[in-house]
Amino acid sequence: MKKIILITVMLALAFACKEKPKNPVAEYGDVMMNSYEKGKQGGEIANLDAVKKAVQAYHATHDKYPQNLEEVKPLINSELDFSKYDYNPENGAVTIKGN
Repeated sequence: MKKIILITVMLALAFACKEKPKNPVAEYGDVMMNSYEKGKQGGEIANLDAVKKAVQAYHATHDKYPQNLEEVKPLINSELDFSKYDYNPENGAVTIKGN
């Protein structure tokens, strides 16, 4: 039994030694890139909410959904890249492309 435990411990140590040493600069860069991507995604989600609200406001005013997102541009007080969104004019559904 002691031999099995000893062999298990030795194998565990052997595998642990094969781990590459960590590079603090690379890890910091990874953290920064992840933070940037999360921030960018947060902005896209906030813009998506604004586009959805503009489509609903258009629908409430005109009793129909806009044919395309360009029609709601005057209702949004910023320049958005509508090419990032999928839009269904039949039901007013707006999603971020790729989601």
